[in-house]
Amino acid sequence: MLSAPEIGNATTIKLAELYGEPITFIGKPDIFLENETVPGVAKNFLSDPPEPKNWLQTAKLIDRYEIEFVSILDDDYPSQLRNIFDPPPFLFYRGHLYKDDLRRTMAIVGTRKASPYGKQMAQQIGEDLVRAGFTIVSGLAYGIDVIAHMSALNQNGKTIAVMGTGVDQIYPPENREIAEEIIQNGAILSEYVPGSKAEKWNFPTRNRLISGLSLGSFIIEGSKKSGALLTAKFAMDQNRDVFALPGDINRQQAEGPNYLIKLGAKIVTSAQDILEEYDLVLDEQTRLFPELTEKEDKIYQILLNNKPEMYFDDLLIKGGMNIGELSSILLNLELKNVIRKIPGNKIVAMY
Repeated sequence: MLSAPEIGNATTIKLAELYGEPITFIGKPDIFLENETVPGVAKNFLSDPPEPKNWLQTAKLIDRYEIEFVSILDDDYPSQLRNIFDPPPFLFYRGHLYKDDLRRTMAIVGTRKASPYGKQMAQQIGEDLVRAGFTIVSGLAYGIDVIAHMSALNQNGKTIAVMGTGVDQIYPPENREIAEEIIQNGAILSEYVPGSKAEKWNFPTRNRLISGLSLGSFIIEGSKKSGALLTAKFAMDQNRDVFALPGDINRQQAEGPNYLIKLGAKIVTSAQDILEEYDLVLDEQTRLFPELTEKEDKIYQILLNNKPEMYFDDLLIKGGMNIGELSSILLNLELKNVIRKIPGNKIVAMY
């Protein structure tokens, strides 16, 4: 559907919300007659679409690499991505995207030309965050990104690599072995169709997914014009937390994080600086996300999808429960330390 002219992610999602799965409306011109959302040239294309380009090759790649697929209509689509600007209608991935692995996530990104100091801090803080139950999200690039992934793998933790290529294309190829380890301990994912090659404009775009999947983004080294700083900008736009490692003012690698700190990013010198933002401490009690009942999870997912906060009355309507039932569930969630109540009769999801 995305191959149709003049149709982007937003229109694709609107069509899916209106009509359901693409198979229910593609090739059926009567459905589009009264729809002003779809440009005329796109209506003609969708009414009588040609066979997708390279479809057989794509199908072979999906089979060969055991690639999974999830759409924004599916329950297991990452809830953190639903409300960002320009969410991808589809995600392709290798590995697994378990809901529990996505509840406590932190992006760690930085320059490809990392200093020894940056490498050391990425590994040290990354490993501590994993010990505290975080899943590490990054982009599998040279330098800080790959160290961030390795910090999770070193602790037998979870990590997710967001690709600027199809998930069959490991880029850079030198990181292929690490990618295979990530697949066994998390996932590599992409919004790009399998077979998509590395294009320079794909990587800035994918950074919105790195920040979008995460509670916050921790920036370790990079210039003001680096991809890491773009990830931080996306995080700010998405109402996510931004953390930065302070550095030597005479080094170019420290320029970006120091600039973010001037703008209000939280200074991080240890993992505890991040953990305290989520009322966590580095001990054995923080390793696992608490088990939730079906109704507790339903309310928690609604809160995640409506970050940063929700009024009790709005949650009551969206949850479809009575006051007593919702109050009881919120109390349980508060005791499990996954939500907190704030003044104004508002509720905040912690992770």
